Amino acid sequence: MQALRAQTSRSPQTYSNTCPILSRELTRCTTRRPGCVPTRATVVPCAQRQSQQGVEASRAVTSATPDAPEPVVERVSNSSGSRKAFAKAFTSLLGLQLAKPEDLDPDTLRNPPFPRYTPALSELSVQQLRPYFLNRTYTDTDVGYLAFFSAMHLVALVGGPLTYSPECLQLCLAGYVVTGMLGISMSYHRQLSHKSFRCVKPLEYLLAYCGALAFEGDPIEWSKMHRWHHLHSDTPADRHSPRDGLWHSHMGWLFDEALNSTRRDAQGNMKDSLSPPWFYKESPAFYGWLRDTYMYHQIGQGVFFYLWGGVPYLIWGFVIRVLFTMHMTWLVNSAVHIWGEQRYQSDDSSRNNWLVGLLVFGDGHHNNHHAFEYSAAHGLEWWEVDMSYYMIRILELTGLAWDVKRPSATAMAAKRLPGK
Repeated sequence: MQALRAQTSRSPQTYSNTCPILSRELTRCTTRRPGCVPTRATVVPCAQRQSQQGVEASRAVTSATPDAPEPVVERVSNSSGSRKAFAKAFTSLLGLQLAKPEDLDPDTLRNPPFPRYTPALSELSVQQLRPYFLNRTYTDTDVGYLAFFSAMHLVALVGGPLTYSPECLQLCLAGYVVTGMLGISMSYHRQLSHKSFRCVKPLEYLLAYCGALAFEGDPIEWSKMHRWHHLHSDTPADRHSPRDGLWHSHMGWLFDEALNSTRRDAQGNMKDSLSPPWFYKESPAFYGWLRDTYMYHQIGQGVFFYLWGGVPYLIWGFVIRVLFTMHMTWLVNSAVHIWGEQRYQSDDSSRNNWLVGLLVFGDGHHNNHHAFEYSAAHGLEWWEVDMSYYMIRILELTGLAWDVKRPSATAMAAKRLPGK
């Protein structure tokens, strides 16, 4: 627990030489483990802090020496193969002069000029924070994302019906299973972000590569974003809470870099950690390569589908499959924080939604997940279908996976809400 706090509280200020270092108070237990109790903010002497970091580093499996400093790993890559680099290149190609993220008025965000409302069949109070499209500035990242998603949706809506065939639909659905279940749900989410199970390295790399082909970011970016969400779920620091608007939580947050820049924790930090994730520490060569060449793999898969089956395969195997996978992932950010059942204490508005659970291979049992983040199983009752966990269980039975974590009956009973 101390090691996780040391990671998640690290920030640009933490790297200063000022002593002592103040470790911020966590508002709730970040591991969700039974018996885990948040500690109050304490002043930690530098010597003790360095000792804690040394213990943490010694546990990591790396090729570096124990005394070597950890590399700084930003959430968003600045390499030539990153999405950010391609967005900048796109806007430069168009000759657009775009603003940097504007400094938004905190008072306006606290008292936005938009009516508060409650979605149908929900008890959640929602209030949009600022304009979605008009009367606002755009950064190169905003424009790059808007252009990409507008073009992709236009191609899907126009080209999809014109090129449809049962074979194309089967290709799309098979690709969704590979990238959505094996890649996002099993690898990016349950293994890399939460370390809920371990597996042999070749399989770990294969699953992570399937996740990269979902076009939702490299493993480091995705896991850091997700860990931040769990630390600050449905608070002002959460980048995609539906409390700030339904469109915003689904995909609008992708197009508002200025608003994302206001998402800060109690100490004013907007980064969950500048230290490398556990999987990067173990395998820096593979994950560094995948991060630095990320966009080239996206271009490569588009070319692959075109050469394989022409325009129909390009549209259904790449465009529609990528969009469908993304929208299914975004449903977990939006819909299952609004509609569904809460069975366990989780300190946020996460819900269990059986329909989304079927669509996203078990990740729709979101209240279960927020209550027991470390669990490889999201479906905790026999009727909660969880295809990703069934696959993890098969890997465990065949010896390809181990350290598969599940909440105990005692832990579940301790967090179960009255009457549920």
